[in-house]
Amino acid sequence: MPLDTLHRPRRPHRPELVVLCDASDSVSAFAHFTLLLTFALREQFTKVRAFAFIDGVDEITKYFAPGADVVDAMARMAREADLVWITGRSNYGHALRAFEERYGDAVGPRTALLILGDARSNHGELSLPVLRDLAGRARHAYWLNPEPRAQWDTGDSAASRYGEVVPMYECRNLAQLAEFIERLA
Repeated sequence: MPLDTLHRPRRPHRPELVVLCDASDSVSAFAHFTLLLTFALREQFTKVRAFAFIDGVDEITKYFAPGADVVDAMARMAREADLVWITGRSNYGHALRAFEERYGDAVGPRTALLILGDARSNHGELSLPVLRDLAGRARHAYWLNPEPRAQWDTGDSAASRYGEVVPMYECRNLAQLAEFIERLA
């Protein structure tokens, strides 16, 4: 008796996306652009969660619900999100620790972790072990930095130290963003 075997084609894996975004004044335009892009592409992921930080961290996913007015969402985020802990100046170390304590369960083996920021921590603690743990739990981890590569590691930039833990890419314009996306494909 002849048999026909049937195989279901494999569904492409759609990861979860967790975005951790520096919302300080030095990168605010970049933060707004990348958050908008992230939520425009949300159907490419099974789940999208976004978090913003300055020296504190808060989940901002709720501001970008489907059908939300983008301008209103950005204004509400700036007005309502709890992003400042003490000084209101970037503190990546504290923000990473606070993210791990409050939202660490958001990062798991199906998660693509995307960090957006200039890696300038005002000479504060970097919390590299926390970042290493988060990146280790994620399926993939990437860091997009809006500063020109020539400015990395100048002043209070810890770009190379963070880049040793999570691959860091210069991303200042659409061409660089497209190049980053092509590398992922």
